[in-house]
Amino acid sequence: MCGRYSQTLDLAEAVKRFGLKPPPFSWKPSYNIPPGAQVPVVCAGGLRLMKWGFIPAWSTGPGPSMPLFSAGNTLERKFSDETAPDTAAPQAREGFINARAEGIASRPAFRSAFYRGRCLIPADGFYEWQSSAGAKTPYRFEMRDKSLFGMAGVYEEKSNTFAIITAAASALVRTVHHRMPVILESRHEALWLDPKSRDSETLLPLLRAYDSAKMHGYRVSDVVNDPSNDSPDCLEPFE
Repeated sequence: MCGRYSQTLDLAEAVKRFGLKPPPFSWKPSYNIPPGAQVPVVCAGGLRLMKWGFIPAWSTGPGPSMPLFSAGNTLERKFSDETAPDTAAPQAREGFINARAEGIASRPAFRSAFYRGRCLIPADGFYEWQSSAGAKTPYRFEMRDKSLFGMAGVYEEKSNTFAIITAAASALVRTVHHRMPVILESRHEALWLDPKSRDSETLLPLLRAYDSAKMHGYRVSDVVNDPSNDSPDCLEPFE
């Protein structure tokens, strides 16, 4: 599960890191990005601003309170675990914030986007919450060199929304949570973004946990639990 992440570097850093042209928009770096936020996303055509909360093209919900499925619908039950981040502070949102890597090529909600709308979400860290005795404790995970990385995602053109793909957690993240966002190795990013690449046997193996040896995690303050808190305090180790 991935319900919160950060991108604290200037947009110019993302442009440089992913080899893109400067986008026609500005964006303020964020230490605590929640579902529903408008954020930079790397697509085949370059950087775009999209809303975090994937809404399939066939969903007709006109507003934020419109559910994707009717109450009790089997699809609602099947995908319910993918719609809610495991955080200490529930938030109002719409759409799917996560898409499980397992079966993504065949699931009705994501099948078309997997083949036609793949993207990367620039980040320099993400948060997971450890549950214990009814309490949820936040942890931050980032690269050891604190560099930008690209989380694999899928997007929908019509709704201008995206979801972050998740996989079974690495040994590092598993100490806190059983799932984590898929972080692509830089050598695989071009293949993932290439709209002409539609071979699931080539693409699906890319969707796996990132090497624990290249990352580190640490306990952070409960300040990150509130998505309205967007400051460097969210990154500080808990003491």
